[in-house]
Amino acid sequence: MSPRMVVVRPTQEPPNASQDPNFLTRVLGLGSNVADDGRFAAVRIGATFTIDFFDAPPIEPMHLAFVADDVTFEGIIGQLRSPGTAYGSQPNDPTNGRTDHPLAEHGVYFRTPDGHLFEVMSSAVNADRK
Repeated sequence: MSPRMVVVRPTQEPPNASQDPNFLTRVLGLGSNVADDGRFAAVRIGATFTIDFFDAPPIEPMHLAFVADDVTFEGIIGQLRSPGTAYGSQPNDPTNGRTDHPLAEHGVYFRTPDGHLFEVMSSAVNADRK
């Protein structure tokens, strides 16, 4: 079985109205890579990893972080900019429009429609950075 991460999406009217799975596939450049079986909406991130969304009462938003190569990172920035999705370089200010990051050469934080905070860094964490 492939590794999975389960993310709760708040139940909305009508049921299964959450935009997070489709939003995430668009921003990450995954095409229409959502497999929704009615219970879980699975977003395949790679060959062996999925993020599974399911409907539930509202919960505290989660923070999920990824490392991407430079080309993928630039594609994500383009997807965030095209519909005007806010992003920023700090978790406490994910709307400042900057891509400088305290732990990597470049990185951004952005919120999904359901309020989860995603972080994407363009390179591996730089432990020497102050």
